[in-house]
Amino acid sequence: MKTKQSVDSNSLYHSQLTELGNLLQTARQDQGYSLETMASKTLIRASLLNAIEQGNLMGLPEPVYIRGLLRRYGDALGLDGETLASQFFTPTRAKVRSWKDSPAAQLRPLHLYAAYFVVLMAAVSGLSRVLRQTAPENTFLPPLEPLNSVESPTAPAVPAPPPAPPQVSEPNSPIAVKTTLTDQSWMRVTADGSTQFEGILQPGDSRLWTANQALTIRAGNAGAVVVSYNNQQGVPLGQLGTVKEVTYSPDKMLSLAP
Repeated sequence: MKTKQSVDSNSLYHSQLTELGNLLQTARQDQGYSLETMASKTLIRASLLNAIEQGNLMGLPEPVYIRGLLRRYGDALGLDGETLASQFFTPTRAKVRSWKDSPAAQLRPLHLYAAYFVVLMAAVSGLSRVLRQTAPENTFLPPLEPLNSVESPTAPAVPAPPPAPPQVSEPNSPIAVKTTLTDQSWMRVTADGSTQFEGILQPGDSRLWTANQALTIRAGNAGAVVVSYNNQQGVPLGQLGTVKEVTYSPDKMLSLAP
């Protein structure tokens, strides 16, 4: 019997995977590749690639392995595979109860706890002394560079996400929505039925979108997108790690859809 937590997790995985699968399928079709061709390039079975594009969790392994498949598939299509994989979240595990809260721990005499503590501190102190004596002097480690900043001389450069079209604030536009990113998120913006932007934005990116009749914003990590509608106070589009779509009209918010 499935628990409520298991059902909620599967629903979250399916929503995230469907969004990412659509993005990968669109990129593959735009480049004219078949599933069999991509299977040869990525060394991933065509059935698994198809399951990713269709958001079919039943045809895929555990979520932790799905992230690796997304990374390899995105890199093979010239996308940022690491960023794509980071959009597929796994829920935080429930906090494990401390052994101190167990009935068995409550039954132990108090003096035993004191003895355990003294032995533990002595062991830590002795280990620290040994490490200081055996450690080489004046050892300095160079600062680690972020993975994205290290370029391999033989690896092909990963193309940057498509630039967003310039947004010009028009005084007479009845709809003006400003978005500010606090973390990475895939986002699609549609103004008056026309797609203005679709891609992955980085933390700190800020855009102003305008429309006359309707403006729709869909985000793969809704909690990382702070929106300000017609100069109102900015609020998150949704919760972190969830897919959310919001449509604005000239005088109000039309709809909210997961």
